[in-house]
Amino acid sequence: MKTRIKPKKVSSKSANKLVLGLFSRWSVLAGVLGAGAGFVYYLTLGCSIEGCAFISNPFLSVLWGALLALILAEVIRIIAVNDAV
Repeated sequence: MKTRIKPKKVSSKSANKLVLGLFSRWSVLAGVLGAGAGFVYYLTLGCSIEGCAFISNPFLSVLWGALLALILAEVIRIIAVNDAV
């Protein structure tokens, strides 16, 4: 006998707080700030030779900074949500 798992209903109030249904507004803001931090990192500490894969290219530095900040913000959000419950 198979049991069906009922999907959880997401209230419209909590759905409005997510951007594209995935990330909170704070996480998106953290991603934008991380992208800016990645660009500043490229300008100040970036390599001038091609041996440094991530920091010699401004696009990859921005992408790397945004990704790290987004992951960090999502982890903090998940911990905060689990602590609140």
